[in-house]
Amino acid sequence: MRLALFTCLFAAAPVSALELALPNAVTAAVETSDASSVRLPDAPWSPDTVVPGTEGAIRKTVLKLPDAQWTTLQLIAPLRDKLEEAGYVQVFSCADAECGGFDFRFRLDLIGEPDMYVDLGNYRYLLMRHPSNEPHSVALVASPTSSAGNIHVTEVSSARFLEVKLEPEAEEDANHAIQEPGTLAASLMKRGHVVLDALEFGSGSADLGNGPYPVLAELAAWLLDNPSARIVLVGHTDSMGSLETNTTLSRRRAEAVAGRLTEAFGIDPGRLEAAGAGYLSPIESNLTEPGRTANRRVEAVLVSVE
Repeated sequence: MRLALFTCLFAAAPVSALELALPNAVTAAVETSDASSVRLPDAPWSPDTVVPGTEGAIRKTVLKLPDAQWTTLQLIAPLRDKLEEAGYVQVFSCADAECGGFDFRFRLDLIGEPDMYVDLGNYRYLLMRHPSNEPHSVALVASPTSSAGNIHVTEVSSARFLEVKLEPEAEEDANHAIQEPGTLAASLMKRGHVVLDALEFGSGSADLGNGPYPVLAELAAWLLDNPSARIVLVGHTDSMGSLETNTTLSRRRAEAVAGRLTEAFGIDPGRLEAAGAGYLSPIESNLTEPGRTANRRVEAVLVSVE
């Protein structure tokens, strides 16, 4: 069966991705696979539900819309309407808690951060299918941040997709896990989050080294210049060890960074929150040492600013 799938994909003529462009939207990332499978849930999460993989050629795209004044429905509705006009039928739709919150989100096969950010308390999912068109299945995930609207589009087709390359500027913008000096403020305002690079912790420890850490000084300076701003510090780990252990370690590391901002730079602790994501949001593959190193990080996520 799997061999027949591959034969069919390579024998069929390539198809174009759907035209789902929105005014002012920027394509932040694109991933394609000629023959693979992807999970497309058609019901809310439950402990007993197993989501089978939908096989075919797969194309994933992340669209970003500037401005923070978006609701999840406003982000997803124009794309839903375009799909309905093209003959697609809605299979399943839900919003954050009614989907299953955290558990539903992490059974979605999405392009990861920093390209696609999903607020676990504010996202919307939509699955649509067409009886005869290609791609035959389309899933949308929409989630706004404080600075942009994020939309993830997953398309599944029986024939491989035509290759589409991003413009060089978009490729550079999408590959921004580690920030160059002087760009932290711009990244926070444009993307809503930034990796705090070059922080040093003991192996398996939440003890933050003495530094100095220019990135923390830069973040503190921005916070002092923007007294209404609030941020969440989110710790991340590689995939070595259990989820529970890594989630605890990542949270404690985020708390250590928050403590340093308060103690060394006088930032009001009421403006800082700390959370741990463990290994649930990698930015590189955990199968290589460079990837694991990149995944061990603390990010600053902008919650609000006036």
